[in-house]
Amino acid sequence: MDRIQSAAHGYQLIYVMGKPGLVKLGGWPPISTRVDLVKAILKSDLEADSEDLDEVEIGEQDLSGSLSDTDQQQLRELVFTSGQCSRFRQDPLLANKEYEKLYSTWWETITSQNHRVMVARNGDRLLGFITFRLLRGRAYVDLFAVEGKSQGKGIGRKLMRKVFQEVYATGLVQVGLSTQKANQRAMAFYRSAGFQSLKETLIAHWRPEIPG
Repeated sequence: MDRIQSAAHGYQLIYVMGKPGLVKLGGWPPISTRVDLVKAILKSDLEADSEDLDEVEIGEQDLSGSLSDTDQQQLRELVFTSGQCSRFRQDPLLANKEYEKLYSTWWETITSQNHRVMVARNGDRLLGFITFRLLRGRAYVDLFAVEGKSQGKGIGRKLMRKVFQEVYATGLVQVGLSTQKANQRAMAFYRSAGFQSLKETLIAHWRPEIPG
């Protein structure tokens, strides 16, 4: 442990991930349990929705050019919505809007790397979005959110179905993602979409400069 303490010098925040025994040994308070899930795309996942959402348009958002100020603001708000139940949002040590800074950084990464973004629109209004990338023979969903007033109306299912269709078109047939075990609403949604758990990981956030 002395070697770990010494190596941690100079860092403000360290993620400790592993089995409960490891986290307990270090005395790090666990923040959450991450669940990794995966789904094999079925032909039924590619069929058109029967839900009546004609006013909602699902399509890909081009990030290569400049976004309008309105789109930028709405996407920013959706990015923060996607992290409301994340381990970063639940960490009491992340103060002074550090959580918002983290999600802003992640969005910059998504826009600068080879991530694809699908959005749900009603006219000029963005109702939801989902991002994914192709990684090691499968697609991986990174950020996913539907605005509060539009939740529970089938928009999330339409966005996820769009991802299945786009991924299948590339020749891949698996989609993976991660969420927090305590986020029961997300877990129920992914289960209903056919995702299955691969593994669970206990995660602690360690602030070396704060005495344990």
